[in-house]
Amino acid sequence: MTRVLVVAAHPDDAELAVGGTLALLADRGAEVTVALATVSEFRADLRPLRRAAAEEAAGIIGHRIRWMAEGHYDQVEQLPDYRLVELVDAVVEEIDPAVVITHWEGDSHGDHVRLARSVLASSRRWPGTGLVQFGPNEYRTPLHGEFTANLYVPITEQLERKKKALRCYRYPGQGFRAPDEDAVGLLARTHGLAVGVSAAEALLIRRIRWNSALPGLV
Repeated sequence: MTRVLVVAAHPDDAELAVGGTLALLADRGAEVTVALATVSEFRADLRPLRRAAAEEAAGIIGHRIRWMAEGHYDQVEQLPDYRLVELVDAVVEEIDPAVVITHWEGDSHGDHVRLARSVLASSRRWPGTGLVQFGPNEYRTPLHGEFTANLYVPITEQLERKKKALRCYRYPGQGFRAPDEDAVGLLARTHGLAVGVSAAEALLIRRIRWNSALPGLV
């Protein structure tokens, strides 16, 4: 069985960026794990709700959740760089994936940038493992348009599942902006137009071995 590891800064990052891809991989028999660096809520009483939302979304998409640092942190900036790299090292060693998917270091969000750099630093320890990145989830910044994809994953059959998973993050008192479902659909349509399908997600391959590629994707 092919194992795929997504390393994400916050709950909902993976679903927003690659929820359709993860659903497709799970449908094709891959074992998909999403490792989350933080819980990222503004009030202690809401942290259990966001953790529960992440678990519920995982059940819809078909992946499992791994809370890095036992889910103690709410922002990546709370972690020193060396500790963040250690956490990535540990989860990659534990999962032993064929490929790691994570943020792009050109992202507009500081937490995403720090985690992306930590994954890149960690990658020196796993040269035989593939590395793929997804672009900024925030489409309102100029950096969103600077991400240059070289892999488009068709997600026509998985798009509604992705949207359903994102709805899990709507709960009373949430301390962040709810995912924009209309924007998710429009972006999927835009990426799909680039490769002649009705919906797709855009990724950047940084390193892939021919015999450890994403199942049926590359």
